[in-house]
Amino acid sequence: MDLQPSLDHALDDGELLLQFESIGDNCELGLVQRRVGVEPLGLLRFAGAPLRHLLRALHARFAGIAEPHHVRLQPENGEYMVKLTKYDFTHHTHVQIGAMEPVALHRQQCRTIGFLAGKLVGDLEAPSKILVFRQNEPLSAADLVDLRIALSVYGPSVLLWVQEARPGHPPGTVDVADERLLVGYVRRLADRDDVPDLDMESWLAMLRNAHGLWRRAQAGGVALGDFAAGQLARTELTFGQEGNAACHLGYGWSGPEAGYTWSIGERSLLTIENPADADTYWLEMDVMPFVSPPLLPRQRLDVVIGGTLVHSFDPLARGEVGCLVPGHLIAGRTEVAIILDHPYAASPVLVAGGQDDRRLGVAFTRIALICT
Repeated sequence: MDLQPSLDHALDDGELLLQFESIGDNCELGLVQRRVGVEPLGLLRFAGAPLRHLLRALHARFAGIAEPHHVRLQPENGEYMVKLTKYDFTHHTHVQIGAMEPVALHRQQCRTIGFLAGKLVGDLEAPSKILVFRQNEPLSAADLVDLRIALSVYGPSVLLWVQEARPGHPPGTVDVADERLLVGYVRRLADRDDVPDLDMESWLAMLRNAHGLWRRAQAGGVALGDFAAGQLARTELTFGQEGNAACHLGYGWSGPEAGYTWSIGERSLLTIENPADADTYWLEMDVMPFVSPPLLPRQRLDVVIGGTLVHSFDPLARGEVGCLVPGHLIAGRTEVAIILDHPYAASPVLVAGGQDDRRLGVAFTRIALICT
């Protein structure tokens, strides 16, 4: 029986998350899976597996990982954790202290770890899922090469390396590096000390885009690398005297200045061309809010499209900010009207002194609408 979904079958979140398997370095993907209601079996799903330790285990085919003297129970935050000393992994048992006798739990964990290790080796040799790796620290080129070599010994797995979003790589998007490597972007990686505080929205968008690329390559009989040259469709406006935004501005704007334009009053309107129809978009802005403590400590910026509040930045940070925009608000339109509400706009003459009596809200340097 073919367990792979057909290309024309729209996966729900649970089905989608079953197409991925974690290979490190913590349980962030495992928690995303749990939140959509699926509980796949996986050795590294709820494990702490630092990369260098993972590489040792991969090279040894996880030999000896479940030997009783390498499986140690240790109480932590009310739960029994397992220390897998052969490769220096930690593993959640999800058994509360006092809920089970330690001797019985140890026997159970030895059997479970042995089964999961064998299952992982089998899954790596006959890959049917996308492997997911993330780590908070920067991943060196040498470490990435070592990981890919170690995985390639088993079989032709596709690796999804998850990173934090950055300029040019909005949350939810996926880059194709080559036929065996995808790079996905989430708004932020969860802190090591608080993994449950993850960004679910961008994880789901990123995983859906990664899986879509993978399925299209399979259905078309082509390598993932054939998608590598593709660029995200985008429309970009630059502000200021040398920019191209002037003819796109409606009410609520001051005149262009050197490199930026101020929004004035409580509301501004701009129109921007739709780069292409997409399921979701990323709206990216370079901004400088007008603040003057203590009378004006912050600015708020609300983004409204089609009468829908898309996102509220409160307080609005200086620099690059962005938000996801649902595709149905934009798709099918040639131009998109974006209303920017900045209710804390104020005159420098009143809050900071000086001669400028404009009610300044936010100075804009750039706005980009990007298909994801």
